[in-house]
Amino acid sequence: MKTTRIEIEGPSGTAAIRRADRRIVITGTRLTRVVERRDGQGVPVGEAFQLIGRADNHQANVVVARMLQKYLDGYRGTEGDVAEYLRVIETFAD
Repeated sequence: MKTTRIEIEGPSGTAAIRRADRRIVITGTRLTRVVERRDGQGVPVGEAFQLIGRADNHQANVVVARMLQKYLDGYRGTEGDVAEYLRVIETFAD
């Protein structure tokens, strides 16, 4: 079995993680604000992002996991929050 792509989702966004050569590429969309329409309905507005990890550098992946956690959860989390994202990123590491 070979895992080629993992999609994850948080309260404030979604992301797809894949490996490209020695890089771990994360692309996604994060919620930046909610705009109210005339009828009172809220419309979420997102912003695309891309993060690059390294298949052979654990410390670089820790930094990427912190950023990903903040983007998808909408707040700066604790080490436990970040560890969940790091675990998924490390799936694609050497």
